[in-house]
Amino acid sequence: MARAEVKKSKKILFLNVCSITSRVLSGVMIGIMLLFFVPIVIPFMDDAATFRFIRSALIAEREISALVKKNIPTKVSGKDVTRVIVIIGTFILSGVCTRTSQRFRERAEYLFYRENLEEWKSRLHLSDNAIILSPLNRKLEQLKTARRKDREQLLREFAEMKKQLDEMGRDLAFLSIDVVDSMGIKEGEERAIIEHDFREYKHFIERTLASHGCVNATWTPDGVMSCFTTVDAAVKAARGVLNGLDDFNRMVKTMRRDFAVRCGVNSGFVYYDESIPLEEISDRVIDIAAHMQKNAKPNSVCVAKPVIEPLSERNGFEPAGRVVDGYEVYEWRKA
Repeated sequence: MARAEVKKSKKILFLNVCSITSRVLSGVMIGIMLLFFVPIVIPFMDDAATFRFIRSALIAEREISALVKKNIPTKVSGKDVTRVIVIIGTFILSGVCTRTSQRFRERAEYLFYRENLEEWKSRLHLSDNAIILSPLNRKLEQLKTARRKDREQLLREFAEMKKQLDEMGRDLAFLSIDVVDSMGIKEGEERAIIEHDFREYKHFIERTLASHGCVNATWTPDGVMSCFTTVDAAVKAARGVLNGLDDFNRMVKTMRRDFAVRCGVNSGFVYYDESIPLEEISDRVIDIAAHMQKNAKPNSVCVAKPVIEPLSERNGFEPAGRVVDGYEVYEWRKA
């Protein structure tokens, strides 16, 4: 366990100990208060003083009274009000201890769920601002200030929401494609020609991705991140783009320089919600796909070594002699 996690766990343990201690003190206050009622009810009980526990209670009551008289004024208009002072004081202190215990317990409860969420987030490599975490973060913030009667409902909603997110987990593959030197190929070209060629390039990429089963995609100005249900589909889409690029450059584009692209593929277990735009999903699996693309050579596909293993067609992939994000890179280049 990491040092930060240990500190968090110790803090939760400390808060729970404080809660129990406060609860015990509350019980002690109630016990002392009851002791001071004993002398009041004894006159109404026959032979009460013959019982040992009552005699012990009377002795304790006298000792506490003596201690109170020794430390604070207990006479009002010449009358001894020690009993009244102790009964009221212990009643108030008992309430304070009970509320303090509740606050300690609620804080420990909040930190427990926060720690649980942090561990879950770390295990899934989710960033702090991942949109998928927003509902859980909102529930946790509400838990901070929720009234006691509302806390159980919030905790049930938190658990249910986390269960729903767990069910959203899927194994997906991501393909990142970017134009090599996109600024350079635009130099010296007319604006209308640039707009035409890049519009047609985007249509070419979208058609190719769709033909290989792309389930979602998001564009930067000249790059695209796309999502597939299998690694095979993502790699075939990348190969489809590279194999179709010659015809695109020869028959469609009108600028002087040809289009060249870099492709990066990665796969893994991610929390995916189709209602959330792909660019708003933050996950290390997606980040590695983008990093693979940035480290690829022109007109090649780079993948992490573990991604090669489930591929049905591995022909053409060779070790690239590079490491990205701790993974050995394998590369496919168009013949």
